[in-house]
Amino acid sequence: MEKIGLLIDSTSLTTKELEKYDFIKKVYLKVSVDGENFLEKDLTKEQMLKNIENHAKMLTSQPSPGDFVEVLQEFEKEKYTHVIVIVLSEKISGTFQSALLAKKMIKSDLNVTVHSPNAASFGIANGLRLLSKDIENKMTYDDVLKRYYEIFKEPLIAFTLSNLKHLFKGGRLNRVQALIGTVLRIKPIVQMIDGKLEMVQKERTNIACQEFFLEKIDAYVKKYENVYLDIINLNMEKWGAKLKKAVEEKYPKVKIYTTDYVSPVFYVHLGDKGFGISVIAY
Repeated sequence: MEKIGLLIDSTSLTTKELEKYDFIKKVYLKVSVDGENFLEKDLTKEQMLKNIENHAKMLTSQPSPGDFVEVLQEFEKEKYTHVIVIVLSEKISGTFQSALLAKKMIKSDLNVTVHSPNAASFGIANGLRLLSKDIENKMTYDDVLKRYYEIFKEPLIAFTLSNLKHLFKGGRLNRVQALIGTVLRIKPIVQMIDGKLEMVQKERTNIACQEFFLEKIDAYVKKYENVYLDIINLNMEKWGAKLKKAVEEKYPKVKIYTTDYVSPVFYVHLGDKGFGISVIAY
């Protein structure tokens, strides 16, 4: 009899809904704050906001292959037959490579597949909601894997940020772009394209950003029968609520989730203020 587990990285823990499943285990990325190292699980949202406010020097690092091996061995001890590993895009982190190395290192009959969709953070969590329910409902391993490829065939992550300095620090903008954007109060729209974060548009107002997001959602509604939307707001509750209301009025069949949290690693790279969307569809 099949017993299926999910192994994910900590950047996808943006919703407490995933915490209720015993078959989900995690490996943790790490954050260095002024030279002191922490696992993501040891840093709260409040601590990260304080670190950003205090301009702490923060660096991030991926899990080691040994971290993955340790958790895979836990699955084995608990008599799992299959483990589906889903981690953030390999284009922005070495986590995927660590997972692949771990798969080669373990010596067991455990069936392990390692996947890195063109998504990250709340974009992966959006899909994990569906996969978790499928596993809970005793779907076969082959069908769960089929569902994975189905829902992550064309994922969308797009968001705007109120401050460009974190994009500059992460190498997404040069110094001149960051300076001009800050002075002119430009609102960059960042989208994940082929697994990489790219600045795709610059707007002057949050309303214009909202229209951009609605156009993206519209394209999915026209193409797919089942559309799942996660609206994220980081200290921008007003705009998160406005976007939710606009989608509900225009696209009543879209399943909507809301998120107000990203993991510490993404606070480091994106900052603490913005709003945007994740879409998966089939």
